[in-house]
Amino acid sequence: MPLTQAQLVTAVADRADMSKAEAKRALEALDEIVLEQLGNAEKVRIGGIVQLTVRVKPATKKRTGRNPATGEEITIGPKPASVDVRARPLAKAKAALPSVQKARRRLAA
Repeated sequence: MPLTQAQLVTAVADRADMSKAEAKRALEALDEIVLEQLGNAEKVRIGGIVQLTVRVKPATKKRTGRNPATGEEITIGPKPASVDVRARPLAKAKAALPSVQKARRRLAA
């Protein structure tokens, strides 16, 4: 089960020795700062955990393809350029990952 916002606020409040209200305001401020930076197409690095980058996906032209079910040739329409965000895990996040066996057990439950 994923960590909820309320659980995150409680955990931050407990670890940082602050009230839940202060922890909630701190997390909201972090949200605002990260979203503002992403809106300006800036790279955002959150501790040693993750790096967020904005990238522009180029437009694609119309092309032909095949329907995998029937083998019939089809036309795949063009797509306009778009902007998305990429999240890259950093060293601390990679080091915190469990072993393959432990991950399989947890994810199967």
